[in-house]
Amino acid sequence: MSGTVSFRVRPASMGDYDALCPLFDELDEFHRRARPEMFQPFAPPARAREQVARWLADAGSTVLVAENGAGLVGLALLLTRPASPFAGAVPRKVIEIDNLVVRADQRGRRIGRRLLSESVAWARQRGATHVEVTVHDFNQEAERFYRAFGFARSMNRLMLAA
Repeated sequence: MSGTVSFRVRPASMGDYDALCPLFDELDEFHRRARPEMFQPFAPPARAREQVARWLADAGSTVLVAENGAGLVGLALLLTRPASPFAGAVPRKVIEIDNLVVRADQRGRRIGRRLLSESVAWARQRGATHVEVTVHDFNQEAERFYRAFGFARSMNRLMLAA
């Protein structure tokens, strides 16, 4: 569904917890369907209340949410990655977009792009030198989305089942 719909992006609060879980569920189900050898169903809730509280309380992480008349329609989970202990690594402060999801019935309204833009702004406000995201190979749509924003491939992770 396409079109311009009014929405806003803001930091989540614990009052959003019950509305966050269905968004995480949608993202988890997408990954389970695409990679059942890596992702399995698990007992609810989609994310523990205590975990969400830690993300919101820690200065190095946050959950941003998009909301419109339909309620919460998207989220972005941002985490500060620990600095590399390798002496040969250039010091960097990396904020990782660990999850970004827009409810399926709300896509095509630039909600994801706005969540991404606000995520980058949040990272820059905290002195990040880089913003990174991992995209599974099966998710070409997400890769196109991030590339259109300016993200570029930095490495390939290969996997062998042992």
